This record gives sequence, C-alpha cells and structure tokens, in this order.
Amino acid sequence: MKSFAAGRKARSAPLYSSRGPRFPDRIVALFAACSRTNLRACLFLTGLTLVALLPGFFSIPPVDRDGARYALVSRHMAETGNLTDTRLGWEPKRTQALGLHWLQAGVVRAAELVGIPEAPTRIWLYRIPSLAAAIAAVLLTFWAALAFIQRRAAMLAGSLIAASVALGVGGRLAVPEVFLLGSVAAMMGAMARLYLAERHGEGGVAWQQSAHESRLALVFWTALAMGLFTKGLATPLYVVLPLAALVAVDRSALFLRRARSYGGLAILLVVVVGWFLLRRYGMPETQAEFVARTLLGPVAREYQGFTGPPGVYLLLFFVIFWPAAPLAVLALPIVWKARRIGTVRFLLAWVVPVWLLFEILPTKVPAYVAPTLPAIAILIALAVERGALALGNMRLTRVLWLWPLIGAVIAVGALLGMAVFDRTTSVLAWPLLLVGFFALVIAAASVREYGVEKAALTALAGMLISGFGVMQLVLPNIDSFWLAPRVVAAAAREPCGAGTGPIEVGIAGYNEPSFALLMPNAPRFLDGAAAADFLKAGGTCRVVFVERRQEPRFARRAEAIGLRIQRGADLRGFDYNGLREVRLAPYRPG
Repeated sequence: MKSFAAGRKARSAPLYSSRGPRFPDRIVALFAACSRTNLRACLFLTGLTLVALLPGFFSIPPVDRDGARYALVSRHMAETGNLTDTRLGWEPKRTQALGLHWLQAGVVRAAELVGIPEAPTRIWLYRIPSLAAAIAAVLLTFWAALAFIQRRAAMLAGSLIAASVALGVGGRLAVPEVFLLGSVAAMMGAMARLYLAERHGEGGVAWQQSAHESRLALVFWTALAMGLFTKGLATPLYVVLPLAALVAVDRSALFLRRARSYGGLAILLVVVVGWFLLRRYGMPETQAEFVARTLLGPVAREYQGFTGPPGVYLLLFFVIFWPAAPLAVLALPIVWKARRIGTVRFLLAWVVPVWLLFEILPTKVPAYVAPTLPAIAILIALAVERGALALGNMRLTRVLWLWPLIGAVIAVGALLGMAVFDRTTSVLAWPLLLVGFFALVIAAASVREYGVEKAALTALAGMLISGFGVMQLVLPNIDSFWLAPRVVAAAAREPCGAGTGPIEVGIAGYNEPSFALLMPNAPRFLDGAAAADFLKAGGTCRVVFVERRQEPRFARRAEAIGLRIQRGADLRGFDYNGLREVRLAPYRPG
C-alpha cells in the first residue's frame, strides 16, 4: 500500500546502465523522448503497432474460418450491393452486426475505383479496418491509462497491448474483436474519469454536470454504440458487469449520474433502432442472389470455441497476453494489497467479473477475455510507475524466464512446422529468431540491474524482432497450411477451350470459406456424389477437387452415371481447424 502512495520516487533502476549492451539503453532513450508530449506518445504507439502488425499483414493468406468468413460476406456485399444479408450458402437468416462488413465492403469498392486489380480476392484489403481498429485500441488504452497514471507509464501500458499476441492475431485477421477491444477501452476510460471524480467529491452535494463530464459521457455512449455496430450484443456485457461490481462494492451508484448524455443516448438509439429495422425490413434478396447463394452450398461455420473446465483462461492468459503476462504475475501481490484504493478497485472491477463469468461458462473462446487486457496492462504500468513490482521475491522474479522460454517455443515451433510439413526452412528467419531470443534472455537475466521498465521494453523489442521472422518469413511460406491458394492456382491452370467462358470449379469435402474468397468466380461446395453430377452436367470447362474421404462416393456415382474422368496430381495440406491432413484430387471430364 505504501509503495502505491509513494508516487514516482520509488523507481528501482537508473535509466541508463554503465554495463551491458547499448541496445536496451537506446530503446529506453527513445521511449523517454517520446513520453514528453501526448503527440509524441501517440506517434510512438502508432508506429509500434504498425511494426508489430505489418509483418505478415499482406503475405499471410486468408485464415479460416472467422476471418475468411467475414471477408467473404463483405465481398458479397460489395459485389451485390445488398448490405444487410450476412448469410453464406445454405445458412438461415440470423442477427449479426453489420459495421465491419460495411467497412470492409467500402474498402474493397474504393480499391476497385483506384484500379487495384482483383481487389475482391485480396485479403489484405479486408484486414485494413482491423488494422485501423488495432491502432485505435492501443491509443485508447493509452488514453484510458492517463486517468490512473502519468504519461510515461501510460505509454508502457499501450506498448504492452500493441505487442500482445491478442492484438497481433486480431489485427491481422478480418474480424471485429479489435473493435470490441477499442470500444471497451474507450468506455472504461471515460467511466474511470467519472468514477474517480465522484470518489474525490468533485461538485459536492450541489453537483452539476460540467462540460468536461458531458464530453466524457458522450465518449462513453458513442463507444458503446460503436461496439454494438461492429461486434454486436456482446458489447454491453463488458461494461455492465464492471459497473455492477463497483456499485455492489461501493454500495453507491452516484457516479453513474455523471454519465448522463442525451446526445450519446441518441447515437446509441440510432444504432440500435437502425440495426433492428435493417434486420426486420432489410434489402430483399433478389432471385439472382438467392440462386448464387444456394449454388454455393454449405460453407464451414465459424469458430465455436472448445469445451474446458474453469481455469483454462488463466492458462491461455500466458499466450494471449505474451510477452506481458509474466509482468502481471510480478504485479499481482501489490495489486492485491492495494485493492481498496479507488484506482485499483476500478481496474479490478474491469477484469474480475468478466473473467469469472467466462471461466464458469463451459465454452471457451480466447477472444472473450481480450477486452480485459487493457486493465491488466494499466495495473502493470501502475505498479512499475510506483516501483512496487515484487523484484525482491526471487521465486516470482523467475517467472520472467518465461520470456525466452516461450519465445524459443514459438521460434522452434514455427521452424519445426516448416520442416515437418514442407521439408524446408527459412534461412533468412534464423538470424532474426536468434537475435530476438537473445534479447529476451538479456531482458530476463538483467531485470534486477535494468529495472522492470527497461527489461520489459527489451523483451518487447526481442518479441518484435523474432515476430518479424515468424510472421513474415516462416508462417506465410508453410504451404501445407495454405491449401486454398494452391487449389485456386491449380484451377487457374486447367485448360479451357476458346469461347467456353471461365472455368467452373466444384470442391467436395473441403468447404472452407478461404477457397470461395480467393476464387474469381463462386465455386460449388459439394459432396462426392454431387461432384460427379456437377462434372456430368457441364462441358469440358469444369473441374472438381475431391477430398480423399469423399472419393468413394464420387467414384460410385461416376460409375453409375457413366462419367469418364481424368485425375490430376494430388494437392496435400494440413487442416489446422480439424487438425488433420487433407488430400485433394482434381478431376476433369475424360
């Protein structure tokens, strides 16, 4: 408790060290220079987010399934002009937020207008809104942190989010989770200022809402509207549970009066009513759209999570919040001791109720707890600013050796995957992975000399260096993981006679949305028997790719209808959703 009240005097290490590598000193010097003004801090965090996310942003193919599904729906919106239908193939109509689809469709249409070739099939265009949302989430975490700590510590909190695995995954996929992360950071940052103003007694008994509080309330309700617009009905959960916990612990709800904003409620009402009307009376599906959607066939459903016992999210925390997770372990003792302080109480209310709810639920989806990460990052930065991390506890300090341990596991796993699945390696990636690993070793070994801030920044730098090697040089080049681009390329090589039009493609046993997204024309998702009928009904410019489990049905049906076929070379890959090997055989009419 005393260490939290001691302010910034308790920093445990000098900014520069007379011994050791100069690389960490330069990182800290840059960090200190950028912390002098809010503008510099925002530019630093924006640059850091780009450095963390751009490796692999353009080169990683569509990732099944959620990212590819969102992009495919948005492609249909851009091509048909129907901005309310989110169905794929034979799916029934359902409620789904439209905001991200509209943003992605707008980017694709803009790309077509400026002349980018084959814009609807370029996945990086669909990722641009998520990249922008990731930058906004980092900046909003920085803004939220300023309610609790000084600018330099707030920069550290934003840096921990920018370099986290959770943001790295969400920012590279065409999914709305990063929008939710930013919306929650904005809502809780605004509410934190209102809550702390109430605790400090600003306004007294004769309180009247100030202009500053009106702006904060407007930010709160606008962020909630944005979350509903992009992510949907899950958004209010992340603010209702923390506020309910604060009301229960404080036995007072007076701070909620400061969140009054008629303008914000109007914005929220427009989003909610508009969504309801579009859902109820949206653009009718034309006959051509109905036929095209029906012919597409059944598309693989989105990721449904997995079943696990309570405590699974605690283990996943060390993955989704790496490399900052070990720092959270160091901060835990002092955070628990200071739990009755208003700032710490608010941050714990942001995390604990949501976390407990999802631990109790049997279905586990790692992205569900991601909106609590800004609060954890702020708690870490708060402990660092007060010099209160448990560096004196040798057992806890050893947890920082997870930096090089997990870093080595990621690097070795990436290279091993490349060797096992494709029997090759990336020579260019090796030096980067080694440099990143040694930076993580230096950070873990020198924390008592460097201090936590310097060690953490060194670890972040090491993660970014090794991350470039993994995300840019290794992962995009594991061809076995990316079967859809190879199938599309094989279909494009199929010979078609002059005047026969574009090739028609069917696929049996592999109904991943990434394949439909990358195809210039809509494919047909079929079973084995229907694949044979598809070849029989068409001319010479048709080809089907049949997965080995569907081949017996395909062969029996082809024999029954007297279909003569030719078989091409097999395409082999690995289905990371089903964790199985996939073999597709191309067949064309004989």
